[in-house]
Amino acid sequence: MNKKIPAVILFCLTTLALAPAAADFEAGIDANRSGDRVTAFNEFQAAARDQDERAYGKLASMYLYGLGTEKNYEQAYVWFHMAYLAGENEAERFRDAAASMLSATEVSNAREAAEAQRLELGLAKKRE
Repeated sequence: MNKKIPAVILFCLTTLALAPAAADFEAGIDANRSGDRVTAFNEFQAAARDQDERAYGKLASMYLYGLGTEKNYEQAYVWFHMAYLAGENEAERFRDAAASMLSATEVSNAREAAEAQRLELGLAKKRE
C-alpha cells in the first residue's frame, strides 16, 4: 500500500486549512448585512483572532456600539488599536472615543490589554 499522500490531496487539505479566516470575515459581512449581529460578531471575532486585519475595526465597532455583544469599551479600545496598527486611519479616533468612556484605571487596563493583543497578533508597535 502506498503511504504517500498524493499532491492533489495535500493541496486540497492545505487550501481548506487556510480558507476559514477569509470565510469568517466574509461570513461576518454577510451576517451584518442581513441584520444577524450575533453571528457577525462571532465571525469577526474569529477572523480577528486568525489575524485577518480587515476584521479588527469591525469587531471593535461591535464592542463600541453593543452590536451582537454587550458594549465593552475596553475591548473596543483594544481592537480599534489593532486596526490603527494595521493601518486604518480612522481607528485612532474611534479608539480615543472608546477611551473617553473609560475611567483612568480602565484606560490603563485597556492599554495593557491592547499591548498583550498586539504581541499575540505579532503587530508592529508603531505605524510606519
